[in-house]
Amino acid sequence: MINLASAGVGIKWEQESFLVNEGDKTCLSYSIYNPWPEEANVQIELSEPLKEVLTSQEAETKLIPANTPSSVAIPVKFCFKVPQVYQKDCLAGGMMCKQECTEEQKVYQGEVLVKSVPSDTEITGSGGSSTQMSVSAPLKLKVVCDKHGRDFSIIYVILAGISLLGVAIILYRKYRKPASERKREKLERLKKEMKNLEGKK
Repeated sequence: MINLASAGVGIKWEQESFLVNEGDKTCLSYSIYNPWPEEANVQIELSEPLKEVLTSQEAETKLIPANTPSSVAIPVKFCFKVPQVYQKDCLAGGMMCKQECTEEQKVYQGEVLVKSVPSDTEITGSGGSSTQMSVSAPLKLKVVCDKHGRDFSIIYVILAGISLLGVAIILYRKYRKPASERKREKLERLKKEMKNLEGKK
């Protein structure tokens, strides 16, 4: 467990590198303590190098009471989403994709920033005075590439749909006729079968 303190709050973390999946939402938690005599309302953010590659970020704000020692540090969670960063080979307008994972692993580095915010500030950061960085921790994100072949399930769905449509058309054409006409046609077929059988004798 690594500790780092600055005027206002301190931060504790166990690791600096994380494996994340492209396109997935990832949530991390850092422990914040406050050994100083004034309470602090804090929020976790990511530094600019990481902000540039992430598609979304969510952070909770937590009130860290005064004289909170490192031993009872309070966890503060933040979440983010990594975009699709590896090339895919797709057919038919982005469908039936395969991913070979021949590229080098994508790695993004930056910092986790613990910022003090006014107590009446929303999570979105609107209103109140501007935030002020208190302390930070290094963060490295290694994006996992998910190797897979082409998914032809969409083709099977289309073929199944065409087959069902064909069956529906046949049934519609068959049963849209009046019952008397259907019986007459059936009787004609039976007569033809009878003649064929008599002709073979």
